[in-house]
Amino acid sequence: MTAHTDPGTARSRLRRTAAAALALGLLAPLPAAPAAAETPQDPASLTPVHPFKGEDQPCAATGGDLVEQTPWTHHFLGLSRAHDLSTGEGVGVALLAPEVDGGAPALADAVEGGQSTDCLGFGTSLAGVVAARSVEGSGLLGVAPDASVTAVATGSPRTGLVSVQEAAAGIGRAVDSGARVVLVGTGTWEASPALESAVADAEEADVLVVAPATVPTSRGPLPGHPAQNASVLSVAAHDVEGLPMAEGPLVLPSGDLARVDLIAPGDRVVGSGPGGGHVVTSGDGVAAAFVAGTAALLMAREPELSAEQVRERLSTTAYASPRGDADPLSGHGRVDPLAAMAIAPGGTPAGVVGEGFVPDPSPYGSVDAPPTAAVVSVTLLLIVLCVLGGVVIKRGRARKWRPAAHGEPVPFGEAVR
Repeated sequence: MTAHTDPGTARSRLRRTAAAALALGLLAPLPAAPAAAETPQDPASLTPVHPFKGEDQPCAATGGDLVEQTPWTHHFLGLSRAHDLSTGEGVGVALLAPEVDGGAPALADAVEGGQSTDCLGFGTSLAGVVAARSVEGSGLLGVAPDASVTAVATGSPRTGLVSVQEAAAGIGRAVDSGARVVLVGTGTWEASPALESAVADAEEADVLVVAPATVPTSRGPLPGHPAQNASVLSVAAHDVEGLPMAEGPLVLPSGDLARVDLIAPGDRVVGSGPGGGHVVTSGDGVAAAFVAGTAALLMAREPELSAEQVRERLSTTAYASPRGDADPLSGHGRVDPLAAMAIAPGGTPAGVVGEGFVPDPSPYGSVDAPPTAAVVSVTLLLIVLCVLGGVVIKRGRARKWRPAAHGEPVPFGEAVR
């Protein structure tokens, strides 16, 4: 017996079969995605770099790996909005570091006086934090992407160690370079009259010195110099949540607490590496680089500000600690680039002189108070007259328009109903 199939049913089965075949085709094995190591997206996969290393330890093994995502520091500091106000154009930042690879793509037009290599990789990463340019396939952009960086070779390229004499001489050369900001990439744990004199010369030349609050050593962190000088912006690191990374305050030989003016990102920070790739670094040195870049933004926007005024602005507009300015771990608080450029000292909004706002005439006419009141009054009067007129008409109809006789009650209630 041959089964007869309805033509509509056959077409329906055919459509279901075609859909199933299409689904199987879409579920066919796809080419494997590139391995994470080929296009790293997690900063943890990047080469870590440090300010110091042993004499016999190899140089940092950096490559061409780039992180495509925008680093957390960019969002945390609100740099996209800050760049609407300033990009640091025309401001020079002198960087004291053993070496800086000025040939890295993100730094090719940003660094002057750089070397072609950087054994530690730390100096190159700091330069990238300050002024890295936009590169295709990279999410990294410097705090002040239009500022210029002058590399001032300071310290041992093999170990990163910096003597007090080298630091003092480096600050002197940085001031002579014409830079408005001096970033001490790595401080020393010793003070000296020569270092104090170099800082005083920078202050007299109206140059802002920014330095890490501490220096890492085999004995743990020690107070950094020249950061203990009152005219220097002393910067400590905070983590991805904005909390100070220091476990506790440090004490100077005098018994005083070590100075901290500001805190800035210093935890798992993505920076430029030698050869053009990205590296990751941490510590007070990289935090100081963020503050130096912020100073460049402010100086480009308000070039008439002195170094002292810039230091004051960055301090008074920082996101304050709940403990106030006396917090030994965070000082005035977290640096805030946008607030520094939008808020004047003392917490008042920065503005410009102009004329009072006068709105254009409304296309629907004026809404001045006297004419409006007259219109409303007339409208209410008309409404009352209409209501009374309605009552009169109802009463008239109820009486068939016959006048009421003497003593006859008026059927008001009935008329209303």
